[in-house]
Amino acid sequence: MCAGVARIGPVCLDGVCLGVAPIACVAPIARVCAGVALIALACQTPERPRAASASLILYDDTVWVASADDDALIGLDAATLEPRARVAIAGAPTHLARADGAFVVGLAQESEVAWVSETLEVRRVPVPCGGTGAALALPDGGALVACPNDDRLVLVRDGALVATFDAPGRPTALALAAGRVYVSASRAGAVRSAPAEALDIDAVVDVEPRVLTTVAWETRRIEQTPGFAATQVDALAPSPEGVVASYQRVDVDSDRDRDPSRGGYGSLVDGAPRLEPRLLAPCGGRYARFDGGERVASGPSALAFDAARERLWIAHRQTGNVVLLACAPGRGLAEASDREARVLGALALGRGLEGLALAPDGSVYVDVAFDHAVAHVALADGRLVVRAQRTRPLGPTRLSTAALRGRALFFDARDPQLTPSGVVTCGSCHPAAGDDGLSWFLHTATVGPKLRRTLPAWSARPALAPYHRDGEFADARALTLSTLRALLEGDGLLVDLDAIVAFMQEAPAPPPRPIDDPAAVARGGELFASRCERCHTAGGRGSDGEMHAVVPLSADPLGVLAAALTPTLEAIRARAPYLHDGRAASLRDVLTVHDPEGTHGGGGLDPADLADLLTYLESL
Repeated sequence: MCAGVARIGPVCLDGVCLGVAPIACVAPIARVCAGVALIALACQTPERPRAASASLILYDDTVWVASADDDALIGLDAATLEPRARVAIAGAPTHLARADGAFVVGLAQESEVAWVSETLEVRRVPVPCGGTGAALALPDGGALVACPNDDRLVLVRDGALVATFDAPGRPTALALAAGRVYVSASRAGAVRSAPAEALDIDAVVDVEPRVLTTVAWETRRIEQTPGFAATQVDALAPSPEGVVASYQRVDVDSDRDRDPSRGGYGSLVDGAPRLEPRLLAPCGGRYARFDGGERVASGPSALAFDAARERLWIAHRQTGNVVLLACAPGRGLAEASDREARVLGALALGRGLEGLALAPDGSVYVDVAFDHAVAHVALADGRLVVRAQRTRPLGPTRLSTAALRGRALFFDARDPQLTPSGVVTCGSCHPAAGDDGLSWFLHTATVGPKLRRTLPAWSARPALAPYHRDGEFADARALTLSTLRALLEGDGLLVDLDAIVAFMQEAPAPPPRPIDDPAAVARGGELFASRCERCHTAGGRGSDGEMHAVVPLSADPLGVLAAALTPTLEAIRARAPYLHDGRAASLRDVLTVHDPEGTHGGGGLDPADLADLLTYLESL
């Protein structure tokens, strides 16, 4: 049986069946082949398998990591973390899954999914999305891949696109549990789910792959308290009966009478942060403490639920640590809770944690992404310990050395000169150097009261100066220092501001979505050139740098802005809601409902012309 390629399994990790897969019986996995009979006897295939998206996975005795910085899929020996394999995959690979005997890899900067065979040959699958992300293996052998910039999921199998589904609200995480597919709506502050069979291959066999199919999602809104929002719902973990989720609970507009001298978002109010990592989990929603100890945590980026040992692992991008909770499985999708979970341990590992992979013995492998390292962490004698940690091989990076250093600062909640309490970073409002989709009530000692919709950080380019809605800042360095002091509460001393600026200026915008109707885009482009390009230069990707009184008065007195600086329209399809106060839910609303005088470019257009103009805007 071990002479060539055999179909073994099922293989179990922590009682979770990973299904069957063809395995080439080479030396590194000979022990797997030798133990096939034992595995087959010990593993009972569960009726409802579980899986989740991740930036790294443990497959046999190899840890595979998606390395976006240098466009590679990297295999490391699970025991030593020594490199075993490297596969070049252009396009910023971010997440991967193991499906149908292949690795399925999301590519953040391509309109493609990578399908990597057992022999590590790469097939690129074109999809109707501008950038792909989270990947989820399905029981039938296919995989779902999220398109966060286009509110879509794509189904791929055997290296081909099978179907496209709607997934509103910026899908950034996927999980399969209890016979349902779960999708995060990171921008909408929700978790959506549907029966797995509604998205499987048999159900969509007669569907045109590129045509968007509507799914009857069941939606769970996370935050119900007025003035608060749930954002960055970026991690889901399957449990036996459902999923757990992590998110950031943020105070966007809860108290307009708050004394501005009490500080910005990096401060504590009566010991409580205005931005706090939270969980939807049966063991409780709160787990971090901002007391200067080891439990300071910000920016949850990955989860791993160990049902057999009743534990939940949480990785954090902004504080660079993992936290382990005691967490018994619960039924279904847990409710948001103010109850504090019991913490078993916390451990700082490095910068920019992005993924977790649970091992059979209950330990975890951690993607320490900004340090280009992988760590192996376990609970031993009542505390978390590092079994091994190694920097992985790094090829040429898409960001400069200065920008990589600036990215670490952009997401760093540990440096008190950036933020004193470990609460907030630039990345708290600008995930992936973009924007959080929120409108914030701002009022500090140096910022007057106003309501403003977050702009993408990647738009802080020299060609788009000055910056902010009102053109307040002439250069990105002044913008950065002011933000650190006014909102993050840091003093900015000894902070490499130029590195942060380099990151914002090099961070890529979401790539364009492939054009479905070139003729409509061409017609819309002609309308844009005649109506809009005088202000939105370079076909909408630039700005004239001028203020224009084109926005009607806001119904909110703090949302009033007499004139607004022309913004770039690059990737505008991925940046809802719109206008400086976030009042417009769609681009159509910008040009119709919120432009009654026709001063914003949509006045006098018949429905067909308006549709063409919108099609052009969505192609940017």
